[in-house]
Amino acid sequence: MKIFQLILMGATARGVDPAELLAAVGISGRDLSDPDGRLPRTAELRMWTHAARLTGDECFGIRLAEQLTADGLGPLGFAVRSSATLGEAYQRIGRYLRLLVLGPGVELHEDGDVVRLRHLPPTTEPAPSRHAVELLLGILVSIARRGIGPGFTPTATRLRHAPPGRLDAHRALFGRDVRFDQDHDELVLERGLLAHPQPKAEPALAQVLDRHIDSLLAAEPVEPSFMDRVNAALVAELERGEPSLAAIAGKLHMSPRTLQRRLREEGTSLSDRLDRIRETLATRHLSESTRSVGEVAFMLGFSEVSTFHRAFRRWTGVTPVAYRRRADA
Repeated sequence: MKIFQLILMGATARGVDPAELLAAVGISGRDLSDPDGRLPRTAELRMWTHAARLTGDECFGIRLAEQLTADGLGPLGFAVRSSATLGEAYQRIGRYLRLLVLGPGVELHEDGDVVRLRHLPPTTEPAPSRHAVELLLGILVSIARRGIGPGFTPTATRLRHAPPGRLDAHRALFGRDVRFDQDHDELVLERGLLAHPQPKAEPALAQVLDRHIDSLLAAEPVEPSFMDRVNAALVAELERGEPSLAAIAGKLHMSPRTLQRRLREEGTSLSDRLDRIRETLATRHLSESTRSVGEVAFMLGFSEVSTFHRAFRRWTGVTPVAYRRRADA
């Protein structure tokens, strides 16, 4: 819920009626105040879109980053401010970002004399709002400015989304070298800056906050991975017969081409995943239930029992009946 509250705070500070924004998104103040409530990322996307529209600011995420203080980030902000060095502060952001928003992450890549603070988008659709990405990178810049000095700017900033109509706000926050339509969202910094001491470091307090934040994270939901979602969609679709690429892509809210590409990136294919799932479910049903071989075959989406027999022999080297006898024994 933290990210929704931050967006609402930023829009309200710019003169937007909070009730108007919440109504446009389709949520209520009660939704945001529920400590156990969970809102989908689609609602977050709508929140960003309507906040930018109602403020009339196409750089709303950047303005929000400039407006935020460490206190606005709650325990995460205090832990970052208490870190001994800038590098340690960034490591805490990477570990504890899930307190702020569910899904994305931050990774630190060392590349010669520079480091790249790279935003990792969620593994599931939909893609994050560009305002959310700019907020995150803006927070990373603000952390460095508090530690190094107000004149700090990154060596370079790379953004995956298209450029806005004006670049004044981007250059004021990120410096002159800002490029769009790139492969990653990232900040490029001089590597030596990571060892720069933080002016208000309290290592003992940071350790106490680490324990507190770890306990908060333990209560947070863990977003299922892309492959977890593919597997779940395949299992659900088996009830209808042989799962098709189009059907699974539809369940995952992406195009068939995107689904194929994502599976290739994972080193697999839809047919491979389906085969592995069928094998797992088939052996489980035959060893743990009294369903007939025919029932198991149709439960797994096979139109013919003979096709199931051939697949099962390929998986295990024995027939379904022989496997069940061995399991019983």
